[in-house]
Amino acid sequence: MGNFFLELKRRNVYKVAVVYALVSWLLIEIAWIALPMFDAPEWMLSTFIVFVALGFILAVIISWAFEMTPEGMKR
Repeated sequence: MGNFFLELKRRNVYKVAVVYALVSWLLIEIAWIALPMFDAPEWMLSTFIVFVALGFILAVIISWAFEMTPEGMKR
C-alpha cells in the first residue's frame, strides 16, 4: 500500500487534486453568489457542482495516466 501512495506522489496526483479542489471551491463560491443575481434556476448550481465533481474524477484519472514533462504530456 505504501508503494501506491509513493506512486501517487511521483505522478503529482496529489498536486492536481489539491489545485483542482481549491479552484473548484472558488468557482462554486462565485456561482453561489452570481447565479441568483442573474435569476438562474436553482437546479443550475446543483448541476454545476455535479459537473465539477465529475471533472475532479476525470482530472485525477488523467493525472495518474499521463505525466507532464517539459516535452509535453507522456504516458
